Amino acid sequence: MYTRIHKFFFRQKPFECKFTLKGIIMIFSKFALFAVAAYGFSQAAITGNVVDESRAPVKNAAVTVRTLPNLLANARTLTNDKGAFKLGNAKKDQSIIVRKAGFLPETLSVVAGQKKYENITLKRDPIENKIDEIMAGMTMDDMIAQMTQAKVPKLNCGEGVCGSALEGGGAYTADFYKSAWSQKIPATYGKDNVHGVADVKGATIFPHNIGLGATRDSALVRKIGQAVAEEMWAAHIDLNFAPAITVPQDERWGRVYEGFGEDPELAVSLGAAFVRGQQGDHNDAEWRVITTIKHFIGDGATKKGYDRGNAIISKKDLYKKYLPPYEAAIEQGALSVMASFNQVNGIHQHIDSTLLTGVLKTELAFDGYVIADWEGIEHSTTPGAAGNYFAGEVTDMSSKDAIRASINAGLDMAMVPQSVHNFVKTMKVLLAEGNISEDRIKDACRRILRAKIRAGRINNPMGPAAYVGVTKNIGNKKHRQIAREAVQKSLVILKNNKVLPLDTNGKVFVTGSHANNTGLQCGAWTLGWQGTLDEVPGATSIQAGFDEVAKGSRVETAEEAGTIVYVVGEVPYAEWFGDYRGDDFNNKIIFKEDRTDMSFNSTDEYITQIKAWQKAGHKVAVVLITGRPLPITSFIKTADAFVVAWLPGSEGAGVADVLYGKVKPTGKLPHTWPKDAKQIPINVGDGKKGLYPYGYGLTY
Repeated sequence: MYTRIHKFFFRQKPFECKFTLKGIIMIFSKFALFAVAAYGFSQAAITGNVVDESRAPVKNAAVTVRTLPNLLANARTLTNDKGAFKLGNAKKDQSIIVRKAGFLPETLSVVAGQKKYENITLKRDPIENKIDEIMAGMTMDDMIAQMTQAKVPKLNCGEGVCGSALEGGGAYTADFYKSAWSQKIPATYGKDNVHGVADVKGATIFPHNIGLGATRDSALVRKIGQAVAEEMWAAHIDLNFAPAITVPQDERWGRVYEGFGEDPELAVSLGAAFVRGQQGDHNDAEWRVITTIKHFIGDGATKKGYDRGNAIISKKDLYKKYLPPYEAAIEQGALSVMASFNQVNGIHQHIDSTLLTGVLKTELAFDGYVIADWEGIEHSTTPGAAGNYFAGEVTDMSSKDAIRASINAGLDMAMVPQSVHNFVKTMKVLLAEGNISEDRIKDACRRILRAKIRAGRINNPMGPAAYVGVTKNIGNKKHRQIAREAVQKSLVILKNNKVLPLDTNGKVFVTGSHANNTGLQCGAWTLGWQGTLDEVPGATSIQAGFDEVAKGSRVETAEEAGTIVYVVGEVPYAEWFGDYRGDDFNNKIIFKEDRTDMSFNSTDEYITQIKAWQKAGHKVAVVLITGRPLPITSFIKTADAFVVAWLPGSEGAGVADVLYGKVKPTGKLPHTWPKDAKQIPINVGDGKKGLYPYGYGLTY
């Protein structure tokens, strides 16, 4: 980890200036020469300069010192107007890495005793020549169209062809690729395949990220990334709006399950692993797709956990907690970053030039493209707006102002499924007025083309033949086994009073609302944005998994059983629909009849049922299906054993594998488990003592 010593890069108020790329870079150049302290170093600071092949100085090149193969820098700086830099201490066996968009990265070994590193030469990336060739045949209208993401099946963006099109949760158009990929510059087809190609029937549904965080297994997550990519190609999808590398800090937030855990170490390791799985090592995989790391930045840190709210983040926490997952994923070659709906210190993240261009593109040297969230540009005019909960704080920005501010702040692709015509038309007006420059549009287009070239979408527009349209890859045995392993490793045993492992020769009654419903166990972003309450084709329920793992052990009534496995939990929810915005979160679990009827019910009925079974002489093991830790202490204390299964996905048999001891439980809490709602937010290192600490998990 590292800290920063100057204040400009993290201001408390918007910097009021005309938003132009040149202006933003000039601002950063003024403060570019800075040093960062690194832990445990004893040698003197190092200096040097960076030039291009013509020996001209390269300013605003990102210079880092790191211990390879670590993904995070020990120290970093930017070159000044003369290409010079000065860095904090470096030591032998470390490396100096220099990056800047448009150039190949340069890596040098730190030499003991050497303090000056002169004329480090950056060579132009050969990809840029291909981009030049493509852009030479494009008009400004073509470039604006390339910056536009429409809603399937639309491909006409003004006078040009859209750069991309998407569909939301629940929608899938199997033959869209035929028109999208046959364009001169292929249009990408984007979907939120956050835990599998879950809008395609029969696909493998993997545990949501919170469950993967409990596994602590980056090799497994990489396999999952590849499996999802293979099923994407089988379904003719080449752009993934995943992984989410948020660091959730408040259990009241309805999107906690999207993150790997409350500590950035999990998002750093597992987020980068998912990118590697999807794209290979720096985009060398035949099956590579375009990944989108999201949501930049601070979406898990909002006040009271309100989705799309305001995150008050100090400079120290930004660099220590929220930026490292992005740094790691970018080091692994992530091609796209999605801007967030939330604000950071009052600034909407779709119009934050300091963070989008200054930190992400300049300091972290991200050279892919930044994409908006669903109509996120317009959302910047009403920050905080979240469905029926809150209409947002109305600003004095018009839609035109929002487009100008977001594009000049560093947004490259506008996700405008409901406002394509207005976006394209307004962009042309802003260009004619001089409020958005040609250079900014060309930079955005270049970044999009760079990602498409790296993903193989230009040289091989119809995709890799070994994977495209290979429908047998959807939900195949290999992928389901990977998903089952993920379920096994994600289960966390919180409590066990000599109940587990179950005896395969004993009799067990498996019951509860979530015991035999695959829709409930998969969670949101499964056959719909808000998930489904119905069955998921091809999935194995937890109850069916018991029959598979211990045939003949399950009985039909409690009276016949020695042990009762009570499977209950949250219903699926996504985004603000899952927010808890009430006064007392204690002993409550989210419930709904449909997407418009959300409520939180008491756990009292569960407790009453457990006590009745116990009075009758039964042992009760609870399996909780949940997207977050919950303050349900009395419920946990009542059970004889308590297992957290998170949102396990399609392979419910993985639960029985662990409960019967076929597989040893190894899952560890990716979040501190709160004892009481009054403790929330509660996170590792804040001094609060929860019911169970971060990293807790029993075994047998």
